[in-house]
Amino acid sequence: MGKSQDTAHLTRILLPLLFLVLIIGLFSSSPHNIFAQHEIAPENWIEMRKMFRNEGPIPTIEEDVAALAGGHADRAASRLIDRGPYALPAIHAALRSPEVEPLHALRLLQVMGSLADKSSVSVVLELLKKDKKSPLRRDALFILALLPVTEESAALIIDIATDINENWNTRRMAFTWFGLHRDPRGRRYAESLRADPDPERRTAGLFVLARLGDKTVLEPVSQMLASGPPANSRDALMFALAEITTPEEFEGRAPSSLAWSRGYKESLIYARYIAAGPQEKIPLCLEMLHSQTPGHRELAVHYLLENGYARSLRPYAAIDLEAPGRAAVIRNEIRKAGWRIIDTDDEFKIEPANN
Repeated sequence: MGKSQDTAHLTRILLPLLFLVLIIGLFSSSPHNIFAQHEIAPENWIEMRKMFRNEGPIPTIEEDVAALAGGHADRAASRLIDRGPYALPAIHAALRSPEVEPLHALRLLQVMGSLADKSSVSVVLELLKKDKKSPLRRDALFILALLPVTEESAALIIDIATDINENWNTRRMAFTWFGLHRDPRGRRYAESLRADPDPERRTAGLFVLARLGDKTVLEPVSQMLASGPPANSRDALMFALAEITTPEEFEGRAPSSLAWSRGYKESLIYARYIAAGPQEKIPLCLEMLHSQTPGHRELAVHYLLENGYARSLRPYAAIDLEAPGRAAVIRNEIRKAGWRIIDTDDEFKIEPANN
């Protein structure tokens, strides 16, 4: 009896240790450990993905929508993104509920932004028109900028851009919408801010003009960066600079003191992508899969798929060791591009949906 208890006790200690050794062994198979997961052998990352699969019954869409309000929101969000547009009716219904709490509503909006489906536009517009003083107004406008363009969303954005009574932090999201969508209707409103004495307003105008390919803003953008703009304007200015310069010009004009920042690094990679030839774009696309700048990840996924590099996408779409939710977003981009993912215990493949 005593030996049996000792054996059970020893088993409880050794099993977790064996699991830890297995994980370390999988990581050590790559010379660059978890930050270069594309270097890990396919059989290893397939095994790793199996470890992270849900044990037991998978929550329903409605259960995951409700879970966004609690402590397991990250996992619920990843599962909802993996379900794609099928999850949206329940998400839309929850956001429309009069009982929805602000934090829950924000997380619902974020999932809608990740899915970026046109059906969400009317729901976000409904939220924005219902309460102009909502604490979520700025967030909802940013999500609207991530969704496809419709005439209804453009009309609301134009109204906000011209409403001088609108809070600037909210109104600025209208210029984000024009810029991210490269919508030429934003030019007239951006021109009015080109020389505005307020640096944040001037940045908003220059950002839109740069996204529209207006190289006359090169000097104003460079001057603002050199003079030390507000922290919340730096990334937009560097993104604008990347649109209208070569990589060499970008490095010459963007202050080297900002080279540590995410905005600098992602903007420089984007400038290199624009200037690169077809084959040079491939490694840059793999770097852009890690980008947090709107549009960069989508651009990278589409380029890789369209140019025969679906296999290179597999480890990034299968499992992300650095940022677990990112793999679900990449899988969603793959599906939006018209491809499908075959995900079993034995294989993980990406292939055209019409195969």
